[in-house]
Amino acid sequence: MAQEERSAEAIRERYGVGEETLLDRMRENYAGYLFILPTFVMFVLLFYIPIVQGVFITFTNATLGGTSYEFVGLDNYVWMFSNDLFVFALGWTLVFVFSVTALQLLVGLMAALLLNEIRTGLKETFSAIMMSPYFSAPLAGGVIWFWFLDSNYGLAAMLAADLGTTAPGFLAEGFWPYVSLIVAQTWHDYAYAAIIYLAALASVPRDQYEAAALDGAGRLRRFRDVTLPHLLIPTVIILALRTAWNVAEFAQPFELTAGGPGTRTMLLSILTYRTAFVNLSFSRAFAIGVVMILLAMFAGIVYINAIRQEEELYV
Repeated sequence: MAQEERSAEAIRERYGVGEETLLDRMRENYAGYLFILPTFVMFVLLFYIPIVQGVFITFTNATLGGTSYEFVGLDNYVWMFSNDLFVFALGWTLVFVFSVTALQLLVGLMAALLLNEIRTGLKETFSAIMMSPYFSAPLAGGVIWFWFLDSNYGLAAMLAADLGTTAPGFLAEGFWPYVSLIVAQTWHDYAYAAIIYLAALASVPRDQYEAAALDGAGRLRRFRDVTLPHLLIPTVIILALRTAWNVAEFAQPFELTAGGPGTRTMLLSILTYRTAFVNLSFSRAFAIGVVMILLAMFAGIVYINAIRQEEELYV
């Protein structure tokens, strides 16, 4: 507690911030608050109010198209945690999010290191090629991967036939559907990590590398002692944001497997869609959504703590 007070006091002293109340700051910076007021209003109307309404609906038996509902207490949550499909979807979602986030970090870091080493005019070309999946629509990415992996008329099946063999059912057999979803989602979003890592690498002072080289440090040691410390905060931020976004991924997994075959690749996002628009139970769908929000909020807490640590680095 004392350390936090000292840190806050040091930040106020460094940036010239006094012991002011919220009202004092609003009076001094009223123009800035007026500029953000429209955004704040839209957030309240389109984000916070729907969340509150959704949480309320979870305590009812509201259905899609229904004109009336009754208060049912915790029945929807009891149904949810006693439902085998939800428990499976929760577990698979956690595995999916962990695997995809870790791979996006790794592939993004490798891409950023590669681009950082390119000194020729082709750097922009390679950057555009490597970043292009991230700027494509997730649904379009799902269609591309579906045409590549489909066991009947996909490119992989055609190539396997030309080689005199049979391609596995990437979207239907064994563990392949799980692998396919993880690889496809990694491909689509790894560039986000690459962009942040590339910016972090560009901020590393060159004289630190030169000093390490004069000390006889090789590439691996320079990466460990010079590069890696500058990537710690960006890594935490990427982990937090990508975790929150991967929890809510829907379009590409839905296009590839739609939770199938059967329900073997059912993610929470797909289960929410099916519960709301197939089974018409909005109350249960919102209950599943609350669990997804809580998972994303956990990632948000990590992100906020990472920002605090970054601020303390400059004190």
